[in-house]
Amino acid sequence: MGAKIRLATTEADRNSVFRFRYEIYVREMKRFQKYADHERCIIEEPLDKTGHVLIAEDAGRTVGTARFNVGVDENYGLYEDLYHLREFDLFYPSSVSITTKLMVSQDHRHSQLPLQLAIRCYLDGLCLGTVFDFIDCNKHLVSFFRKLGYRQVFPEVVHPEYGIVVPMVLAMYDLEHFERVGSPFAEHARSLEDTKNSIAFFREKFQSGSGRVSSTSFLMSQKSGANYESDRA
Repeated sequence: MGAKIRLATTEADRNSVFRFRYEIYVREMKRFQKYADHERCIIEEPLDKTGHVLIAEDAGRTVGTARFNVGVDENYGLYEDLYHLREFDLFYPSSVSITTKLMVSQDHRHSQLPLQLAIRCYLDGLCLGTVFDFIDCNKHLVSFFRKLGYRQVFPEVVHPEYGIVVPMVLAMYDLEHFERVGSPFAEHARSLEDTKNSIAFFREKFQSGSGRVSSTSFLMSQKSGANYESDRA
């Protein structure tokens, strides 16, 4: 029947997700995690308090998860700097979101589950008023997110847990771009109206010149060796 995705609304749901994160990040991937509780074998983070946490289950077993924090929550932690959210000043904070902690079990990585989780985050984000969503990933996952419609407009950054990561942004209403890259979001975007003119803003600010925004503060942080956290498996 395949995995079923829903919001983790109960304490039991969320604890299952936190244990699943520990299983993937610590036991499987051997990664350092700042918020890992090695006694309880869970990873629970401050952003979980306001985040919308998804749980994917198959035959009663947790096999996937993702988390998104939306503008109405106004809680982005370190991601405000990592993703340069203030560069999207016309839409920050109320109309932006961040998607993190997207991961699936090893036996589901070649299934449709990663895509299904991404689509669920996209649709839920739309319902909550998001026009720009942000993620970061390691280089080997860039092609996956590009096919979804995410784009890189800022340079790579370095953080203590995952090394070099690529920050990417999704213009949620950009049907033209979705169709160009063959994104599964296109079929959902065809019925949308960009009433906030987010696409015009994005194209003027991020695609009119070199395709990337110059940010003095960002470049200075790179030279000083600033580190950031990331949440991509």
